[in-house]
Amino acid sequence: MANPFYSWQKLLSRGRLGKSGNSSFKIKLLKLNQKELNFEKKSFYFLFAPIFLLIALYVYLKKKIIPNPKYNFYFFDGASKLCREVKENAAKWCALDLTYNYRSEKNSDLIYDFFWHNLRNACALRNRLKLIKFLLIKNIEEVSKKENEVRLISVAAGSAQGVIEAITKVKEKGILVKGILIDLDHSAIENSKKLAQEMEIENQLTFINKTASSIIEIGKDFKPNLIEMVGFLEYRPFDKAVKLVTSIYQVLEKGGVFLVSQIAPNAESVFLREVINWPMIYRKPEELAKILSLSGFSLDNCIFYEEPLMVHYIAECKKL
Repeated sequence: MANPFYSWQKLLSRGRLGKSGNSSFKIKLLKLNQKELNFEKKSFYFLFAPIFLLIALYVYLKKKIIPNPKYNFYFFDGASKLCREVKENAAKWCALDLTYNYRSEKNSDLIYDFFWHNLRNACALRNRLKLIKFLLIKNIEEVSKKENEVRLISVAAGSAQGVIEAITKVKEKGILVKGILIDLDHSAIENSKKLAQEMEIENQLTFINKTASSIIEIGKDFKPNLIEMVGFLEYRPFDKAVKLVTSIYQVLEKGGVFLVSQIAPNAESVFLREVINWPMIYRKPEELAKILSLSGFSLDNCIFYEEPLMVHYIAECKKL
């Protein structure tokens, strides 16, 4: 007899994932030392997977009867103000900011906040932040050994927390980075400016309120040797993803590095879409590899890193 949970998930997911084609690439994912980066590890939450799927099914059916309900699921966005803010800002920088900076000791007034912000995907987002900071610092230090100036562009930067914290860290080591942060959301730009001022590195950064495609005109004169793009390909269908990454490849200096993240298919994807109103395009590493290859990057010069919960991974690609 077929598993009913699998059948419901397949029904809910039908036609929602972006088509990226089949790929014959075989990608090896590397895991870094968890003790070094203090990653959040697996917990008992996998036991709740069938319950989360049932909740998603309930919300899916509820939306068929009541389009745009006030609360998708009362014990998520009804009982928790913090969760409601995440849902209302889904796919925006502020929802990521709330998840990145959630601290149970500061948000202990509601058990709902603690429960939902320890979902596998929420923990994995915080792991992604730690991983991208590590890789940014590593590559900034490597570039600084060969180049007189580290020139970094963050595409679809959002609040740019990882970039700003990495630049602040290397500044303590005497490495100065000249950076450009690009984002279409004006509120994201203002927030990143505020964070940069708090970290006292605002004079090292230029903030540009434009689309990601402006990388061509901006990068042509800036000549970046490091480009970062985290949490954006999840919203780009295959052809547009290839077009954007091709532009990034063209403006990246020879010997430069491109860091890009992608979310992988996982058991909570239906819950995110239906309950949190957060649809994304989920891709396996082989699918991201195909995008990178078609955009000009040689897979021989790409390393794929996976955070411990196996929800997010980051490709580190060098242009030779």
